[in-house]
Amino acid sequence: MKLPSIIKIPAYQRFNYEPRYYDPVKEDIEERTRRIRRRIEADKKHGLYPSNGRLEGAFTRRVPHEDNASFIRLMVGVTLFSGVVGYLYFGNIAVYIASGLVLAYLVLKKLVRR
Repeated sequence: MKLPSIIKIPAYQRFNYEPRYYDPVKEDIEERTRRIRRRIEADKKHGLYPSNGRLEGAFTRRVPHEDNASFIRLMVGVTLFSGVVGYLYFGNIAVYIASGLVLAYLVLKKLVRR
C-alpha cells in the first residue's frame, strides 16, 4: 500500500510493446526462406548446387581443358611442308618413309593407351 506524498518518486516501468499486426507463422516462414536462400547462394558459390536450366548449368560448372588445336595445326603444317619437300628432294621413298612413321606412331599410341 502506497502512502500519498508531495514529492514524486520515480517509478521504474517496463516497456511492454505488442505489435499491432504480428503473425508468428509468417515470421517463421520468412526466416526459413531467408535461411534456405542463404544456403543455396553459398552452395552456388562453391559449385555444389545443381542449376535449374541445362544451359545455365553448362556454363557454371565449366571445366577448363587444354587447348591443343594450335599445336595440332602446327604439326599438320610441318608434316605437309616436310612431305612436299621430301617428295621433291627424295621422290617416292619419302612418301613410304612418312607413311611408315605415321603408322608406327599410331600403333605406339594405341599400345600406350592400353
